[in-house]
Amino acid sequence: MHRLVCITVILFLASFGSSVKGNRAERSIDRPFKSMLIVDNGHRWGTWGQKEMCPSGFYATGFSLKVAGHWESMLIGDNTALNGIRLHCVDISKGKSGPYTDYATVQSDTGSWGKWKDIKWCKSGTLVSFQLRVEAYQGALDDTAANNIKFKCSKDDEELVGDGTSWGDWGSWSDKCNGKGICGIETMIEQPRGLGDDTALNDVRLFCCD
Repeated sequence: MHRLVCITVILFLASFGSSVKGNRAERSIDRPFKSMLIVDNGHRWGTWGQKEMCPSGFYATGFSLKVAGHWESMLIGDNTALNGIRLHCVDISKGKSGPYTDYATVQSDTGSWGKWKDIKWCKSGTLVSFQLRVEAYQGALDDTAANNIKFKCSKDDEELVGDGTSWGDWGSWSDKCNGKGICGIETMIEQPRGLGDDTALNDVRLFCCD
């Protein structure tokens, strides 16, 4: 009961930090994509969520993370680390550079804990590849699964590091987009397990469009 009350309080407080600037895009699964980016170090606890794509003509030039912080994790007695990933998409035909004020935000499923961090923008270009930081299976200890993510931008090989947590190790980089840039996302999320060990976000795959 104490654990349930703590979770409820934390989620209530976290909701005040989860507003999104810009235009919230309608969920889309129908936009055709040219390639899918994956990495080989994600865990397999949970199920794949709903794929969501940037609006037609828009490409991801920034991202933000939903992360369970240290104090929240102490209160609930379980660390879930990375809980969600948002892509922030712009119409690149307008030729502007980041940070942007007019953008659409898309996301797949997210975990139940944490709050959203600030957006990381490419100075120019689009997101074209990624790298995932994942903690290995901990046995009887607390599992966190995915902890953080990095992206590379199409211009000048710029690298953006997320505001995630530091457990685990960075895996290999994904392939680079076959197309103009990343345009969609799908996440693997473990649903809350009650008194069991929660891990939230386990893996992600990203989609590239022409």
